[in-house]
Amino acid sequence: MIESIILGLLQGLAEFLPISSSGHLVLGKELLGMEEAGMFFDIMLHAGTLLSIFVVFRKKIVDMIVGCIRRDKTQLKEVGYIVLASIPTAIIGIGFKKPLESLFENPRAVCCALLVTATLLFVSQWGKTGSKHPECEGVQMNWWRALVTGVVQGIACIPGISRSGSTISGMIFLGVNRKYAGEFSFLMSIPAVGGAALLDVIKWVKCQDPETVARYAIEKPEKALACADASGFTPELLVGMIVAFIFGIIALKWLMAFVQKGKFHYFSYYLWAAGILGLIFIK
Repeated sequence: MIESIILGLLQGLAEFLPISSSGHLVLGKELLGMEEAGMFFDIMLHAGTLLSIFVVFRKKIVDMIVGCIRRDKTQLKEVGYIVLASIPTAIIGIGFKKPLESLFENPRAVCCALLVTATLLFVSQWGKTGSKHPECEGVQMNWWRALVTGVVQGIACIPGISRSGSTISGMIFLGVNRKYAGEFSFLMSIPAVGGAALLDVIKWVKCQDPETVARYAIEKPEKALACADASGFTPELLVGMIVAFIFGIIALKWLMAFVQKGKFHYFSYYLWAAGILGLIFIK
């Protein structure tokens, strides 16, 4: 139960704060001996963080849904930008799946990626709408800014590159209003996180079929091994999901406040420390 609470807490905080949840998972395994959550537990944690996005941005999401139903041009554009941004993310995430997954076995590379994220966050204050330019209100999102942001989100599949950190920083450099950049970053994460969770659900369902598992054991041993973690529902999983949901809400509100106040770069100091210490202690 304690482990479920800890994993839920880490998922809720690290998923949204610009510190790279995947990077911390790799370092946690290497330095602290943490184990990966099982397949179904991973699905539950993703569900918890997804729900937190819907709660924090419920008004924005409802406005977008209602606007689309009423064919409101502004809301249709908003949804269109999210869909557009999701395309390069999906292409990168699926097209480079194997090389990206291999990086999870290279903790020193992850430490370097954390340093890249730290530097990106730090220099974002000099972006067009960064804290060094408080007079700049920012420009509106358009199709090419959405595409660029989607590419950045795809690159953030690299463990150690923060999805929220890189996309928000990228939009700040593109001159997008800070508040809007924060909102758009998390709204565009819904298809990405939801898609990843859906793929996990499909894998989990397949692992519940004994014939499929038997075939995997012969043809694809690595998938058979993954199915060994495809356990069913337990109360601990629900606890982890609830904790991820609660701390996801806290992290989202906290980060949005940091972004709007121009203190987004504060997270860079922690990431520099984490990356450097990781390089020192990981051999």
